[in-house]
Amino acid sequence: TRMYKESKDEVEKKGLPDRLMWKDHLALTIGSDQQGLTFHRHNAAWNVVVFGTKRWILYDAQRIENIDRLKRMTRDIVNPIQLSSPDWIRQLYPMEERQREIRSYGHDCIQRAGDLLYVPRGWAHMVVNIGDTVAVVSERGLDAMEP
Repeated sequence: TRMYKESKDEVEKKGLPDRLMWKDHLALTIGSDQQGLTFHRHNAAWNVVVFGTKRWILYDAQRIENIDRLKRMTRDIVNPIQLSSPDWIRQLYPMEERQREIRSYGHDCIQRAGDLLYVPRGWAHMVVNIGDTVAVVSERGLDAMEP
């Protein structure tokens, strides 16, 4: 759902790109065990679990200027198939370089019902449900990531 700061028709008459018109939103997420999202980055966001549990792995990827190093941390560069979140945790997370990076510059945490988790702008993160899970999320307006 898109929400506008003013009347959508009035804003569209000004000729602004849609990304400049969109503002904060709320979304309801519902997922089963082991569903989640692989590593990605976006604007600052928050997530509140209403029911269930989530495991998050997140770290400050903005400090890594070398895109190849960032890809090594979040993907299997030898086998370029995108792994699911549970498979990434099982297969790639045990590697020493990744554990050292996340323990030094990030977090590996469990979010339970009632917990709020804030993800800073630009932080690389992945999430996987532990059992059936319901959450409410919000990401700041899309224009926040634009230069």
